Amino acid sequence: MAKKDRTEVVQQARAALIVAAMRRSIVTYKELGKALGIDGIALRNEMRHILDALSADCEFRNEHSLAALVVNQSTGAPGQGWQDGDRPWHAEVQAVFRHWAS
Repeated sequence: MAKKDRTEVVQQARAALIVAAMRRSIVTYKELGKALGIDGIALRNEMRHILDALSADCEFRNEHSLAALVVNQSTGAPGQGWQDGDRPWHAEVQAVFRHWAS
């Protein structure tokens, strides 16, 4: 099966999350999905892949992951990827805010 090209949507997510970072705010999966034109089942199925690709892009650019700014609407917590990761989520959010403050 061919790998789906998410380049455009990842760059759209990057742009939206840079704005959020400059405003020192977090966004929900639903809010980001709305900005990207994705909702419902597609949102649930695609967002993990989009944020994983965005994190890889940020790492390539030697930046902290913009994906840290995306949280669950009900819990206010990040997704499973952050819970399983090796970086503390709150520290990553603050690092993203500092990076985009200038």
